[in-house]
Amino acid sequence: MNEQWPSTPGSDTLAIPANRANHVLDVYLTGGRLTDVRLDGESVHPTWFKIEFKETGEVSAKVKGVRLATRFGDEINVHQTPAPAKST
Repeated sequence: MNEQWPSTPGSDTLAIPANRANHVLDVYLTGGRLTDVRLDGESVHPTWFKIEFKETGEVSAKVKGVRLATRFGDEINVHQTPAPAKST
């Protein structure tokens, strides 16, 4: 009996689905607060979404039923700008 059983293959051995279109997710934060979420250039804010940062450095996300993963060639970008200065 194999000591590694059951084992999950590494992400480098998983097949990329055939005829898969690549997507771009842009998440915009201002002062640490969400201001916009764009999927393939279209704003989908407000909506539920999640981003996962993997141990391997890969990033995955799910928004509007679309699954994205950098390992499949998708782009997941987080854009941060500081909060505007408060006037006193």
